Amino acid sequence: MLERWMNATTEEGKTLGFLQNFFLLVAAFGFVFYGVEHWVIDHYLESFWARWPFYVSMIGFPLCMLMFFTTHKIVRTPFNIWMGVSVLTGMLGALLHLVWNAGDLGVSLFTISGLLESFQVPYRPVLAGLAHTHVGAVALIVGLTVRDL
Repeated sequence: MLERWMNATTEEGKTLGFLQNFFLLVAAFGFVFYGVEHWVIDHYLESFWARWPFYVSMIGFPLCMLMFFTTHKIVRTPFNIWMGVSVLTGMLGALLHLVWNAGDLGVSLFTISGLLESFQVPYRPVLAGLAHTHVGAVALIVGLTVRDL
């Protein structure tokens, strides 16, 4: 990605290269940040499924770093697949947080008041799961816009 940006000959190519590198950097930072966050709050100790977001982060970061130096199909394909896994992990995590919150509160998710109440519980934040969706989606867009040379 870096080489493509530096070797771009057109203004559009330089702009696209800059944006791809910028968003790849945002994704790499996000994976490091969320991995450290999961480690700090001991989210990775409870069960396999609680550790899963930590694993997604720790594998996502090196894949992002590899993409900076090569966009060969051997790297790009696992990168795109893993970013899809990150998106699904975040969506499933948000749903599970929401369901567990509703169960703890004894409310139904099929009512507006129950949904809002379950969404606002601070000890299982629903938006935390969606953070993985965001990082994975940003990186997936980068991976899907890279063309073979």
